[in-house]
Amino acid sequence: MEYTEGTLNEQKQVSIHPYEYEQASNGYLMAIVAVIAGLPLPIVNVLASLIYYLSNLKSSHFIKWHSLQAVLAQLIIVPFNSIAWAWAFAIMWQDSKVSVFFVIYIFFVLILNISEFIAVIATSSKVRNGENVRWAVVANITDALCKPNNRN
Repeated sequence: MEYTEGTLNEQKQVSIHPYEYEQASNGYLMAIVAVIAGLPLPIVNVLASLIYYLSNLKSSHFIKWHSLQAVLAQLIIVPFNSIAWAWAFAIMWQDSKVSVFFVIYIFFVLILNISEFIAVIATSSKVRNGENVRWAVVANITDALCKPNNRN
């Protein structure tokens, strides 16, 4: 799930202060903390990460970049979780039988969420130790959305 090719600042080398590593890694941990409060609602994790990103808009590029990557990583999981919850509620409200497709999909969503949970913890730990972690597809989108000179 990691993609390490490329650098955060390809144009120039910028020094990053040690406290920025911790702030950047907290962007990933916001979604994990939100799981405790919002497990039934898949969007709560995204909102927690988004609020953290918005509160750090005036921070350094390193912090903003990793906070935005955390938000985008959460956005990838939301459709899968939403479909699983909607399907489960439809089965409960309509008193229909649980199909084999539902069980397979729920198993897939559980594996996806567990792997994302582990990847977020690993990414947070690596970023806190000063390593720049770029997720495969999400990093390119983050690069396009978060420019070093863009303060918007």
